Amino acid sequence: MLFKRFIEGKSMLNADAKNKNKTIEKCSRKRSECDGCVEHSTILEETMKMVLLGVVLWAGVTFGSQVAPYPFNLFMSSDITHPPPMYDFPFPSAQMLKRLPPVTTAQTNKSITISKMTISMLKRLEENLDVSGIKPKPGSAAQGLLINGYPSDDAMHYEKSSMTITKASQNLVVTRCTRYGLPNDECASYISTLNLRESEYGGECAALERFTCRTQKTSSKYRSFDGSCNNPMRSSWGQALTGYKRILHPRYHDGIEEPRRAVSHGPLPSSRVISMKLGDNLDVPEEKKTMALAVFSQFIYHDLVHTPVRKTIHTDKPIRCCENSGHDLTPRYIHPSCMPISIPSDDPFFKSKEATCMEYTRSVTTYRGDCTFGAAEQMNQATHFLDGSLIYGTNSREAAALRETSGGLLKTSVIDDEEHLPLASNPAERCLVQGDAATCFSTGDSRSNQNPWLSSLHALWVREHNRVARTLASLNPGWGADKLYHEARRVVVAELQHVTYKHWVPAVLGKQFDDLYTTYDIGYNSETDPTITNSFATAAFHFISSLMDKDITLMDGQNQVTETHRLMNYFFNPELVAKKGSLEQILRGMVSEKSQGLDFNYDDDMRHHWLGGLDALAIDVQRGRDHGLPGYIQYRTLCGLPSASSFQQLSDVIPEELVEKLSQVYADPHVIDLVVGAMAERPLQGALLGPTFTCLIKEQLWRTRIGDRYFYSHPDEAGSFSKKQLVEVRRSSLARLLCDNAGFSRVQRDVFQPASESNPVVPCEEIKKVNLEAWQDPAQRPDILTRTNKWIKTKVSSDKTGNDTK
Repeated sequence: MLFKRFIEGKSMLNADAKNKNKTIEKCSRKRSECDGCVEHSTILEETMKMVLLGVVLWAGVTFGSQVAPYPFNLFMSSDITHPPPMYDFPFPSAQMLKRLPPVTTAQTNKSITISKMTISMLKRLEENLDVSGIKPKPGSAAQGLLINGYPSDDAMHYEKSSMTITKASQNLVVTRCTRYGLPNDECASYISTLNLRESEYGGECAALERFTCRTQKTSSKYRSFDGSCNNPMRSSWGQALTGYKRILHPRYHDGIEEPRRAVSHGPLPSSRVISMKLGDNLDVPEEKKTMALAVFSQFIYHDLVHTPVRKTIHTDKPIRCCENSGHDLTPRYIHPSCMPISIPSDDPFFKSKEATCMEYTRSVTTYRGDCTFGAAEQMNQATHFLDGSLIYGTNSREAAALRETSGGLLKTSVIDDEEHLPLASNPAERCLVQGDAATCFSTGDSRSNQNPWLSSLHALWVREHNRVARTLASLNPGWGADKLYHEARRVVVAELQHVTYKHWVPAVLGKQFDDLYTTYDIGYNSETDPTITNSFATAAFHFISSLMDKDITLMDGQNQVTETHRLMNYFFNPELVAKKGSLEQILRGMVSEKSQGLDFNYDDDMRHHWLGGLDALAIDVQRGRDHGLPGYIQYRTLCGLPSASSFQQLSDVIPEELVEKLSQVYADPHVIDLVVGAMAERPLQGALLGPTFTCLIKEQLWRTRIGDRYFYSHPDEAGSFSKKQLVEVRRSSLARLLCDNAGFSRVQRDVFQPASESNPVVPCEEIKKVNLEAWQDPAQRPDILTRTNKWIKTKVSSDKTGNDTK
């Protein structure tokens, strides 16, 4: 019904689009008369798909982020005949709309006034919590959860504003819909047509979501730090502190914010029970993948996604949702932002501690992208682009604090004569350590200390920036510090993007992604919204936790194990990284040690001790409910798989033994959580992931590339590379970064796979290297005679080295 309304809005499209829409309607009538699409030519089919994509992209822009904007059939390739695109947008019928009285500006503003009064009443509770000492204990799971999602001051400002709008929306549901028998989801959609323009929050939302950039910014060669002004027409697309977008309408119990419930309207099964019932602590290594794949996956996920957790509104204090002993808090001490996970009395691990409560604080929300009332939208504190924001920061203030004033360099620290990340000034707040004398690093992302592998990878990329900056300075003596910094950043981000799409994507999604990636390489498209989807941020990338191993293996230059440490002792405690020689040895172990397989057999360090005492899978499930994600069945249908009304029908992509376990945990297949159902799927051929996660990740990464004006491969844009520079960027690899910045002399070319006959360890001289001379100003380049002499000397030197080696 909604799609038909989109088509009827032809007056908003140009004449060409009108003709294409008529073609779609005509073809749709023909299809209803035949049994399938086989009668249509392949060319017509692909043309229709692209036309449909354009129309729906327009609809997503015009009607707001609550619309499911993408036909996923374009992104899946299998033998299954896909159903037509699914537009999951509940809206009142025409008859119901006639019954509903119009909502006036006075009524919406009254709801805001009531909402503000409700929030003001929180002040007394929050002050009592502070006086009573109800706050995270240093080194506790509550503190670990806070550090992992540490909210900035700006994030908390928008949280307070959006909380006001959310509670006003709840009031509108009760007063304007419930009494007329309108379902909550339909009511949430209905009130999302009510604009904030005439409210006191209209200007602030417009300043975040509807501002226009100056020409100077949109034509800049360098991307902004916060992601703004990437799109010349829609300046906020991809900007930090904006909300995720939806590909399916959110499923909140009240339509606005309350977590969804079971089909019977009772509570969903405890996410801790789900975690314990589905898996065990079995050591099942992934024979063809190294820990480098797991850690690099986490690195790029952190670049794209950072969901902050709430602090108190009035006192700006961390929130604790369980007693320090693990028991439930007394009701008078429970903050409304708490959503703790219940632990059953027979829990195999926690029963000896008599714990009944696991920490979970709800995520920060922000304004809806269309500046309306309606369902809550969670915030992305990172930019929505793959732009190295976790290295450089997500705003100009952070970026300035992380760089040196000269040479275009990033700040580092020297510990035992070795170069490390800069040290944080407040270790006890940003790491799970005791006292400010402990080691804790400062980067563009608060999660960089989450584990020693991740801290080491952060250090590798900071070293790469400084290596590039120093090389550019020697090639271009006339460049100032600012130009050196921005050009080095531009090169490093391009290397990160190339390694991700050329090497990481096939390692995770399979080689077949190469064909789709090339087919849809259409350059930059200003109509493509790069915004991260809530399902991608909250579920699709959380397979990473399953790949993590409990052992951190350190290896020397001869690939001999020197030390082994337990992961559980180093969450947000990077002390190991700072020990002399350890950083290089951690990286060597990372590219040699096999990751765990992708399954529900999480290591105990991830299931019982994550971030100081949490269950990584249980937290992922709880976050999906907090964010209003619909169940797995709806997403698998969206991605082209058949719907399922019984557990047995899931066996098309889920092994029978897991289907049986799912039926024991969930009362109905429709309430299976997305992260659980998609994790249970059999992997596609040559891939780590099953069809649903593959679908969601492919769709997101396609938009992440096409919708980024500064993506390294796009031609004819303000930040485009020359053809010669592009050739050099395409030589980059993670193996080469290890050679250039971590003291490696030998390594396998593909560090995401263990060394083997097909992937042998080779000298660094045999691994392609980016030649930064492509960035030398023409005025600084030597004449042809000098270049020829240099080439001859280099060739002779390399030949001698080769002979000596022999």
